[in-house]
Amino acid sequence: MRRILFCSALLLLLSGQVSAATQRLVVLSPHLVELIYSLGAGDRILGTVAHADYPSAARQLPRIGDYRGLQLEKIVALKPDLVLYWHTGTPAQDIERLQQLGIKTQGFNAEHLTDIAASLRQLGQLLQLPAKASQLAGDVELQLQELAQKYQQRPSIKVFYELWDQPLSSIGPNAFPAEALQLCGASNLLQDAAVPYPQLSPELLYQRQPQLILQPVSVNEPRQLVPWQQDFTGLLAVQHQQIRQLDADALHRPTLRTIKALPQLCQIIDQSRQYWLQQDRGITSNSG
Repeated sequence: MRRILFCSALLLLLSGQVSAATQRLVVLSPHLVELIYSLGAGDRILGTVAHADYPSAARQLPRIGDYRGLQLEKIVALKPDLVLYWHTGTPAQDIERLQQLGIKTQGFNAEHLTDIAASLRQLGQLLQLPAKASQLAGDVELQLQELAQKYQQRPSIKVFYELWDQPLSSIGPNAFPAEALQLCGASNLLQDAAVPYPQLSPELLYQRQPQLILQPVSVNEPRQLVPWQQDFTGLLAVQHQQIRQLDADALHRPTLRTIKALPQLCQIIDQSRQYWLQQDRGITSNSG
């Protein structure tokens, strides 16, 4: 009996050591910070990068760099158990240097909407929170499935996604927001672009004539918006007042806020779709 109790106590001690091994985190991506807070583990984060501003508690975290470079000495001084980073959003040379210094790192992908669920499950395993992570990931996958079933077979509508004003820029087929447009049954005006974030000329915009213009707007990072009613009066979308604004902070970060924002995006696109159907402007079916 004593031996059984001793073994049980030893197992508890070892599990506590495993849990403690992921208590001290440095997180090098705003979206990973947000996902960790969604799992209820924000108190484990010792430091993060610029623009990690959600939820509000994240704004109080020490800053140790941004996408251009990291302050390695600050990261070392924090003595993290684990450094989490985004494969395409963190300087690779800085990650290599941390690994050379013996600091454990773990990378994440964020290229598709389904990566939100995958990242939650990956974090759940690392932070010993698999049940909570699995529940949230399942909710994400269900929401994506329901939206696809509801909107993807509806008539398509040509959408211009205004990413920047000068130079005039949008999104190509491999950009993260492009998948959201597809989910909602819309056609990205620059779906044939060779790069994720292409620049374009006004001439091309007039040639392709978007039926809806979407302007993502960030509360935390204000920017100049294209004055469509002033500079592009020849566009049908402008003439018919088919210009809408979106929450860029929610849609551009692969987090639970993205999933919550997607129904609104789909509704905006569907309202414009119904408008043009009533106008009989020759909207083509997705299947066509």
